[in-house]
Amino acid sequence: MLALLLALTSAHSALAQAPSLDKGRQQLERIGALLDTPQDDAALQDARNTVLKIQTQAEQASAERAPQLQALDARLAELGEAASGQGQEAADITRERRSLQQQRSELDAELRQAKLASVESAQLLDRIAAARQQTFHDQLFERTTPPWSLRFWRGLAENGDRDEQRVDSLWHDTLDAVAARWRSGPVRSAAYLGLALLVAVVVGWFGARKVPKLVGRHIPPGRLRRSAPAVARVLLSTLAAWWIVVLLDLALLPSSPPAAVAQLAALAGGLLVFAVFVTALGTVLLAVRSPSWRLPAISDEGARALSWLPLAAALAMVVATLPQRIGALVNVSLPLAMALTALAALVPALVVLWTLLRIHRLLRATGAAQDAAGTDTQPHFKPWINIVLGIGWTGVAVCLLGLLTGYVALAGFVAMQMLWTLVVLATLYLGMRFVDDLACAVFGAQGLAGRRIEHRFGLNPRHADRVAVVLSAVLRLVLALLGLIALAMPYGAGGEDLIARALGLARGISIGQLVLSPAGVVRAVAVFLLALGMFHLAKRWLDRRYLPTTALDPGMRASVVALFGYAGVVAAVAMALAAIGVGLERIAWIASALSVGIGFGLQAIVQNFVSGLILLAERPVKVGDWVSVGDAEGDIRRINVRATEIQTGDRTTVLVPNSELITKAVRNRTYSNAEGLVKIVLPMPLATDADLVRELLLQAFREHPGILEAPAPSVLIDGISDKGQVVFNASGFVATPRQAAGVRSALLFEILRRLRQFDIRMV
Repeated sequence: MLALLLALTSAHSALAQAPSLDKGRQQLERIGALLDTPQDDAALQDARNTVLKIQTQAEQASAERAPQLQALDARLAELGEAASGQGQEAADITRERRSLQQQRSELDAELRQAKLASVESAQLLDRIAAARQQTFHDQLFERTTPPWSLRFWRGLAENGDRDEQRVDSLWHDTLDAVAARWRSGPVRSAAYLGLALLVAVVVGWFGARKVPKLVGRHIPPGRLRRSAPAVARVLLSTLAAWWIVVLLDLALLPSSPPAAVAQLAALAGGLLVFAVFVTALGTVLLAVRSPSWRLPAISDEGARALSWLPLAAALAMVVATLPQRIGALVNVSLPLAMALTALAALVPALVVLWTLLRIHRLLRATGAAQDAAGTDTQPHFKPWINIVLGIGWTGVAVCLLGLLTGYVALAGFVAMQMLWTLVVLATLYLGMRFVDDLACAVFGAQGLAGRRIEHRFGLNPRHADRVAVVLSAVLRLVLALLGLIALAMPYGAGGEDLIARALGLARGISIGQLVLSPAGVVRAVAVFLLALGMFHLAKRWLDRRYLPTTALDPGMRASVVALFGYAGVVAAVAMALAAIGVGLERIAWIASALSVGIGFGLQAIVQNFVSGLILLAERPVKVGDWVSVGDAEGDIRRINVRATEIQTGDRTTVLVPNSELITKAVRNRTYSNAEGLVKIVLPMPLATDADLVRELLLQAFREHPGILEAPAPSVLIDGISDKGQVVFNASGFVATPRQAAGVRSALLFEILRRLRQFDIRMV
């Protein structure tokens, strides 16, 4: 009954929201028809806002109806199929089934309509974005009367009275609003103004003198000690500017000013905050007064040559933006709008031109000094300055040519883009330096969090450094993405569209039925690391706690641990693929697809891998065995996935492919018996007392502590050589073949000493 009540409520809600969805789809159709004709950017922005609201409504309706439809399907599944014969089912069950089926049909239709509205909204948003970009390009490459033409100035003079009246009207409205605010509360307005002045003085003094000292006192030595004060000063200056703007707004404007005055105040306040940000950013990067705090690789002469650039760039951007926005606010005539656009192109272009000339003069003076002295000095800038100079000269040339030929909009856009790009790149540089220094200082091996993690979890310091480097890379990647969005915003694509596209990529990329998204990838990596850590702990417990309690030899224990480790890695990979949406059946298809590549290019790798598994399972050789493979002879130290490590007697390690140990002849000296043989062949003259020599050899073998008593040492005569010599063959066993060479050498020394003692000659 609860499910039935839920279904009834859902159906009622669906019917109630149906008219709004129908109305939304009608609005979408009208907007789509309007896009067939050219529209200005303001109309396109309004259409975009409307489509966004409809899309949000459709997605919300779709999210609400989907679980309701599932509830109805579950209830219908409980009721089952209708009986085929008459009288075989109760009447109330039949009525309930019909009612639920009708509700399901209506709800399914509503769900389909909501999904269709969502899809149409997405398509319209793409069309609107394309139309805005097309409008931007049309306006950008529109040719008008050049500023040097008399017709340009004639049109400006003809519309001068009209434009002056509109600007004066806005100016008088602003003065009236300020006067009204001052008359209503002069004391309060004066207090706000004094507070704004106090904030400016205190923040300017505190940020310039106290912040570096405080940071240097509380931050340990390192790169963060230089980047943190820079970021702190920029943020503090920007926050203070925003606070001053708020205080000025409270001091000068009434609670409900005219719409044009409010827009003017918001524009002026935003430009003031932006100008303070640009000035503070350039000041901390150049650090003319404190060269030791300078982050970029710029010499003192280079920093002094560019010291005026931050303030000049900020003022140029304000001068280029504020008159244009005021002109659009009061709807000035087209000639005045073109004149303001020309001003917006000329002022930034002159700032860039003056900067290029100062850099060129500095580099030329440095080159002349180097030629006179005959020595090379430290460069003022990095080699990237040549690229910057080339782009700057090209941009200035485009701006001047655009002003001369009538492409005023193009000239203004290029001029502003040069300064805007400079500001964005400088912000990215400071942000990336700060996040890199912060991640390494906090999560590195020497950082506060890194040391605590190492102390609590017993991790290797290198792991903490790796985490810090990866975290720094992720943060810098996010900053780079934001920087690309900021750089692309002026090119006809609004910031909302770019952010929406970025979020769309974040939601996932469909590859067939598989959806790859950053969240899914992070989840898969987390599952893989967690599973790998659990298997590592189980492997260590198996190696250190459980297997030593069994009767298995060390070689067999090493094989079991290695096989368990390989199985754990395979299981962790399978769990990670399952977390990202790749099931076992898809893994089988992937393995089938990879089999072709394995057959052609990975034969040796797969052969060695399978051979390694055979070595671990069949154990013809094991860790600790003394083997001979070709020219390599020594102890097996480790059996890896691809090759086996053999340590020879001279302490070198030979890597032998696993397939060599399976397909070729291998001498395993410790396969069935761990004892080693010491064998000495001694040729003696035919006249030598054989019994005496035999007794001397046996006595030397028995007295050596390394020779085993069982099997007992023996001395045999192999025969008489062609040179008339008796060949004695003495042998004995040691505990391990690794001792054979040393024991044999010691026995030879002792045997020679005893032969000389009894005056027995070998020749």
